[in-house]
Amino acid sequence: MDLSYQKTKELLESHGIRPTSQRLEMAHLLLERHQHLFAEEVFHLVNSHFPHASRATIFNNLKLFAEKGMLGTLELKSGVTHFDSNIGPHHHALNEETGEITDVEMDEVLESKVLDELKESYFRKTGKKLENVKLVITLRGK
Repeated sequence: MDLSYQKTKELLESHGIRPTSQRLEMAHLLLERHQHLFAEEVFHLVNSHFPHASRATIFNNLKLFAEKGMLGTLELKSGVTHFDSNIGPHHHALNEETGEITDVEMDEVLESKVLDELKESYFRKTGKKLENVKLVITLRGK
């Protein structure tokens, strides 16, 4: 994603976030390409470019970016949240061996059919409705 600092500033403002210098740098680093990082990785990424940024500031801004819809969140293991810079419609494939997370897009018609089937099956088994369904495909082996 080719993202200038001016576009990053405009993106922050469009999400109702005041563009401080730290937020601008952080958003630019996170959004310049699609990536899935957990908070500590974001801290090291931002700190390598902005050495005086505190953990608390970075973690608070991550939470703010996610709350405002500028970043997505993905919890693959209990208690471990990845921050997803791709907020467009997509699912994920997780390589269990390497831990690599890959964005997976699906044809709209196929996606609708698959998600409808999953929701229906889940409802039959549990009596509960699923909303905001996202798939995580787990890859094992070679």
